Amino acid sequence: MKKSFKLLTLGLAGSCLLAASAGTSYANSAVQVPAATSVAAEPVSAQASVKEGAVQVTTKEIKEDSPELSVDLQIPVIQGMKDTQYQDELNDIIYRHAMKDVEAVRKQAQRDLAAANGSASELAMPYSVDSIVEVSALGGQGDANRLSLRVVTSVYTGGAHGMPRVDAYNVLNAEEAQKIELKDLFGDNYKAIIDKQISQEIAKHPDDFFEDANAFSGITDTQSFQIRDGKAVIVFSPYDIAPYAAGIQEFSIPIAQGGNSSAPSSLIVGGEALSAKQGSLYTTAAGTTMVPLRVAAEKLGFQLKWNQEQWSAELSKGAVWTSVYKGKDAYTINKMAPLSLGEAAVIKEDGNMYVPASFFSKILKADVTVTGDQLVIK
Repeated sequence: MKKSFKLLTLGLAGSCLLAASAGTSYANSAVQVPAATSVAAEPVSAQASVKEGAVQVTTKEIKEDSPELSVDLQIPVIQGMKDTQYQDELNDIIYRHAMKDVEAVRKQAQRDLAAANGSASELAMPYSVDSIVEVSALGGQGDANRLSLRVVTSVYTGGAHGMPRVDAYNVLNAEEAQKIELKDLFGDNYKAIIDKQISQEIAKHPDDFFEDANAFSGITDTQSFQIRDGKAVIVFSPYDIAPYAAGIQEFSIPIAQGGNSSAPSSLIVGGEALSAKQGSLYTTAAGTTMVPLRVAAEKLGFQLKWNQEQWSAELSKGAVWTSVYKGKDAYTINKMAPLSLGEAAVIKEDGNMYVPASFFSKILKADVTVTGDQLVIK
């Protein structure tokens, strides 16, 4: 049974603009807030990069021009996801959200025009709704099956400037797609990891941010972010932590590293530190930490049965059962529909089968955290 589509409504209440800074973790005020002018946007297409399971994202253009209202929208259209139902519902939500913006501004323009006795010259008209689309992860194997895109909407209804808003969509492209949350990327301790990184970056540029009472106090439960180049880009809109003139504030934190300078190199399972002979962690090119399956599962009390013919392992503990197949990014829970975790199980030269660290949290329901250079499973 499909999960409720309410899981897709991420970022709809946020109001911040994502502008990428791929190489650093701090983006200064060079990222400016759009003015109240129409934003020129070229249609986005992922056609040239469709490989290894990547999806396609094109745009539908909607334009309107009247004395009261100017509309110039680029609306993303997603194709090629493994979960087509989720894909269609996501496309519908994005479209309806854009149309809701247009209708809200249209009604405000009509009300303000009526209050001005029909004289548009007394108002800063036309009001406007503009949007652009950017795709930062295409949902293929090279992106750890993560699809990440944003729709940046700028609404102007008078005054010195409009206010930008970003709606970010981060989705795991799997047979049963699901929303990606910061907790999925950094573990249960994600707030502490991200808050520490952001606080360190703010301390390097204190003049760009509010002081004391309005200073950064931590990310929210609905913090807006986007996935780009193996990093989570945490974004704050004007007035969140800095004055409007400072522009949009961004902080890029490596996903695989959990905000540390290096990926986890040691493994602790059930309170016991495992030796290199028992199986070492390694990190894939996509930034996924891989864990030796047998030793970690057995330390958690699971029994493991190996099937040589199918190159698969069956794990069981009480009522919990799962199977893992070499070369397959498909992990089952009690024979339910398999989940994709972004990396297939692999057997390395040491003879151990390795699975993504998220296998232990999502499939075996263990607590997985990164502390310093340690990956802790309990």
